[in-house]
Amino acid sequence: HSLVYALGILVSVWALALLLFILKAAGQFAGWGFQFQSPVFVIGVAIVLFILALNLFGVFEFTIPSIGGPLKSKEGYQASFISGVITTIVATPCTAPFMGTALTVAISQPNIVGFGIFTFLGLGLALPFVLLSAFPSLLSFIPKPGLWMVYLKKFLGIILLACVIWFLGVFGMQT
Repeated sequence: HSLVYALGILVSVWALALLLFILKAAGQFAGWGFQFQSPVFVIGVAIVLFILALNLFGVFEFTIPSIGGPLKSKEGYQASFISGVITTIVATPCTAPFMGTALTVAISQPNIVGFGIFTFLGLGLALPFVLLSAFPSLLSFIPKPGLWMVYLKKFLGIILLACVIWFLGVFGMQT
């Protein structure tokens, strides 16, 4: 299942790479985060982050499988693959500050080189989960659930609200 999860990540990263290469070939500027130039996208992200902040503050509860619909009833390879896709979708905007330079290089290189860079970025995203699955003894280093998680959720909720305020500022400047 961890390898199918990794495949879901790789296929998603390859799809993003293909989209960027197609846009580049069409003469469009496209970099990591190019979608943030659209006010509609920016306000959409602000709304999603606000909903997630409310969830972290305990206003309502939902779990990732309930979002995925078909994942509720499936626990097979399809669910593992879809989890990899969801991981890529959720992680992509978060990685921009760390990988922006590498992705700019990937987009500016011949497509085969860029594709290789995207492949290794996807493998890097999948590697921790694959390693934990291959070596379950490593799970002993993962913190155990406890009260600290409640405080962490509140702290992360505050960070998300700060991001919402920032996105609303960006939206205001764009419009």
